[in-house]
Amino acid sequence: MSIAPMTTDEVLAVARLRQWAVDRLKLAAAKTVDYTRSGWRERSNRDADARLVRVIDFGRALARLDPEQQLVLVLHYRDREKESRIAVALGCSLRKISYLIPAARQRLAAELDRLNLL
Repeated sequence: MSIAPMTTDEVLAVARLRQWAVDRLKLAAAKTVDYTRSGWRERSNRDADARLVRVIDFGRALARLDPEQQLVLVLHYRDREKESRIAVALGCSLRKISYLIPAARQRLAAELDRLNLL
């Protein structure tokens, strides 16, 4: 079986997915931002705000995919599960997963490009 090379948009989509996973962890572990303050803000607060916006924007793009595509991308790229374990988790064949991952990756790249998030 030959593996089709990823396009540039797909590579960027995978990078965004991994960045989303890291940003979600940092937001969960970090101190929350005090949104009641006004005026001058510490630099770390602006960084947390930007991280929050990135997480929300990526989540919106990911939500536009089919639930099966979302699951396969999250399991494969965020959780770094092997295709055989993903097939067991989804209750389908390994062959279907080998076709589903690239299709989901292409769809995510298209959604991110459409939302101008690549």
